[in-house]
Amino acid sequence: MADFVRIGELLTPARKQIWNRNPRLGMGSFWEKAAGATIASHTAVRSFRGGVLTVSCESGGWACELRLAAAELAARINQLGPPEKVSEIRFVHQAQGRPKSCK
Repeated sequence: MADFVRIGELLTPARKQIWNRNPRLGMGSFWEKAAGATIASHTAVRSFRGGVLTVSCESGGWACELRLAAAELAARINQLGPPEKVSEIRFVHQAQGRPKSCK
């Protein structure tokens, strides 16, 4: 009889390998789960370095609105258990070729 292995056990090494090569790719799935479908459809993970997650928003309004919820969103992501914790989220709006942030 064949040994059954949980799919999570098979995927864990691959997930770690993806995370080590490009944390932005790995963080994308955590962002989508933490933010929800509506917010995720208006945003995209740009980078993740040193605990700082940078998220691109389709408009300045989204960037400003989400900035107010940054601490809550970071806590949600961290509850999902990424290999590296999010200490800060920066929201930017891509306008005329240069990212702009809401301050």
